[in-house]
Amino acid sequence: MDRKTIIVIGLIVVLAIATFFLNQDEEDQSNHYYIFTLEGQSENWELSNYTVEFVPTHQYAGNGQLDYLGDEAMTAQDFNFRVYAMIDGMGTSLQGKSITWNESTELSNMATGHVEGSIFKPNGDPVLFGDIEQIYATIHWRDADGQVVEERIDLYQQR
Repeated sequence: MDRKTIIVIGLIVVLAIATFFLNQDEEDQSNHYYIFTLEGQSENWELSNYTVEFVPTHQYAGNGQLDYLGDEAMTAQDFNFRVYAMIDGMGTSLQGKSITWNESTELSNMATGHVEGSIFKPNGDPVLFGDIEQIYATIHWRDADGQVVEERIDLYQQR
């Protein structure tokens, strides 16, 4: 190759690289992948290693550990665990787990399980990191006196 051809090829490569970097938009999060590993506790419960993953086409939530913190054993016949995300001011359920037993069962710790799905905003756009205002869990159970008890665990708050 002659010198002129090498210069032309070099200019094309430099121009291609410059065009690539100039077209990058830091505000465009449509191809970003977000992983939250969340922990928190309420008066009676502690949630650890709870994972939420967001990609533009789907969402994954779960694989956490929920532990009862009380000194005395806690029994229940009904138990409900849910995780929500506030996205653009709207509550969206990420995961739920409900269990009903025929007789009172002692609760000390349990795995949350996991779920995969798709979450989109009402206009059809994918959920992006900036859209997530908060993530929290709610736990409902019926205690030994038959009273329904509810607690909330705050897991993430947008700054």
